[in-house]
Amino acid sequence: MTRQFKTPFRHQRGLAAIEFALVFSVFFALLYGFATFGAVFYTQQAVSRAAGDGARAAVLLPPVAGFDQAAVRNVVLRSLAASLIVPAANNATQATRQAWLNDPSNVTVAVSPGCLNVGGVAGCVSVSVRYTYARNRLLPSLPLIDASTWMPSTLVGQATVRL
Repeated sequence: MTRQFKTPFRHQRGLAAIEFALVFSVFFALLYGFATFGAVFYTQQAVSRAAGDGARAAVLLPPVAGFDQAAVRNVVLRSLAASLIVPAANNATQATRQAWLNDPSNVTVAVSPGCLNVGGVAGCVSVSVRYTYARNRLLPSLPLIDASTWMPSTLVGQATVRL
């Protein structure tokens, strides 16, 4: 019997390690991209939900000429505090989350009554929440993959409700 077309294994040492490194780097970049976009999507949903919660709270307030914007703002901040968008350093207790969210450089809440009815009473309320995502990203940036160029710097959630 003769040997036919037998490839020598000594010429292929380390080839599997090189293939693994190439495939793993591409796989990790894709996985990091999915996780980053998922984190931004989650944060956008939390901001939009908080604006909606504030608008629903405005419906429950009594219709008076002097609209209680502080109560709606507190509902929005409580909704944001219940989500996972506060950085880990400020996420120990409900009070520390609220204190971090009260900083206007992190979150801005605007409550504006509109469409005035007869007698000057607001007929609808708009709630707008702005979250500076560029300063408070959920996932860190990697040295070779800079996700800050892909992501928006500010996330905005808006809700309007008719009273």
